[in-house]
Amino acid sequence: MVFHTAHLRVRAEALEQFKTRLARHAQTSVAVEPGCSRFDVHQERNDPTLFLLIECYDDEAAFQAHRGSAHFLAFREDVKDWVAERTWWYWD
Repeated sequence: MVFHTAHLRVRAEALEQFKTRLARHAQTSVAVEPGCSRFDVHQERNDPTLFLLIECYDDEAAFQAHRGSAHFLAFREDVKDWVAERTWWYWD
């Protein structure tokens, strides 16, 4: 299993647009990717521009399929001007 987390910091002026687009991306990932078993989105209480994503994939191939999927690439393009900072972690 690949357990992946990410922190995304979003520009305040794009917050609501980003939340809507991120929710659609998370739902799509779980619905259409057989190897994506979890894609949770959390927003920090005291800093609403900070998001935590928790993603689980069956294996490395499933994770790479996610990263190459049309919906992932569309998501990255759609939010490119809204995300100010990204930090990723991969857990054993």
